[in-house]
Amino acid sequence: MTSETNSRKRADAEVVAWKFKYEKAEQEKLYAQTHQKTVEVAVEKKVPYEKCDKCDRTAYQKAKEKCDNRKSQLEKKYKNMTVGYESMLFLLAWYSITTTLFTAILSPVFLNDCITFFGALGKGMGNLFREFVIGADSFGQLSSGIPNRILSGLMYWLIVAIVMGILFIITGLLIVGIGYQVGKIYRKYCWDILSIIVAITSAAIVIYFGEWIKNAIPINLMVFLLLSHVIYIGIRCYVKGWMVERGYY
Repeated sequence: MTSETNSRKRADAEVVAWKFKYEKAEQEKLYAQTHQKTVEVAVEKKVPYEKCDKCDRTAYQKAKEKCDNRKSQLEKKYKNMTVGYESMLFLLAWYSITTTLFTAILSPVFLNDCITFFGALGKGMGNLFREFVIGADSFGQLSSGIPNRILSGLMYWLIVAIVMGILFIITGLLIVGIGYQVGKIYRKYCWDILSIIVAITSAAIVIYFGEWIKNAIPINLMVFLLLSHVIYIGIRCYVKGWMVERGYY
């Protein structure tokens, strides 16, 4: 009976001790829930955490440092791979272009069409310049009503210079405006590796099979090349617009 009494007393004392620990734990839990803090960590994100006297965030700092190092290594690796890819692509494009140009020089059909095309372009520019001169001369004749010969000559050249300058400015603005709009459309819809491949491939086809193309279609090869690329740009614009309307972009 004495032993049983002693065991009961020890059990009661242990129960009291555990009850005290439980109440203390509940108090700490309540304190932690009502005294949360908001701190700024290294990732610049506000994170709420419970009060902890023993935690110094060492594990978090080590994990973040390891993650940052790994990220830096991957970025460096990606940059090296990108530089290598761009170098290989540049060499391939350079080889393709030079090979195509050398073949074009050795192709009499394509070379003659190039000479004809640029000759016609130069002739057209010459005719346009001549029309400018004729128009400026017509305006300059307005000075013929001045009786003083010297003053009339000065007014004639002044009018001619002003008219020529206006015509050149208007023509230059038109060319620049059209070129800007075409470049804007090309950059928006066709500025990718596919366009380079299409341009080189179409030029190679026209150069290598130029004689067959002229036998089938009596057209200047340079005009045919430009028309084919215009059709390609139109198709790309239509396809991208169709995809944008349906939410694919």
